[in-house]
Amino acid sequence: MLRSSAVVLGCLLVAFAASPPPTQAGDITAFVAVAAPVDSWGRGYGAALSSTWFTVLSFEGEAARFAGESPDSTMTSFTGSALLAPPIAFLTPYGGVGVGLFRQTEGTDSDTGTLKCFVLGLKIKIGLAVLKGEFRQYGLSGEPLLSMERRYSVGAGIAF
Repeated sequence: MLRSSAVVLGCLLVAFAASPPPTQAGDITAFVAVAAPVDSWGRGYGAALSSTWFTVLSFEGEAARFAGESPDSTMTSFTGSALLAPPIAFLTPYGGVGVGLFRQTEGTDSDTGTLKCFVLGLKIKIGLAVLKGEFRQYGLSGEPLLSMERRYSVGAGIAF
């Protein structure tokens, strides 16, 4: 009994010693955005939660909402993205791909579908503060009510 406890304790100590050092886990940001074509869309807003893995890989979940140029049109999207994000001092350039769902409404009409996106951006981290600028190229499934080809956004948040 004593020997098996020593073996278990030894295995736990080896596993603890071999584990990687703790790193910054991620960040949460809020953003404002403009979409193209600009004649279809007003200003949008949203929030993103990202998690950093193995220093250079980041996974992000995002929710965004855009108002259309006409008062009765909107688009809401939920996207999950996998990003390559190598930190360089206080700068973190990132790029990757995302997939998700969208819902558009225009008057009494609505459309729900899937989306794919290509993401490029830059984060600046100063202490716990995070500033980011981002570009997304979209592909919406089917025939959406309003086309959305790309988006530019700026945001701020906190790192944790």
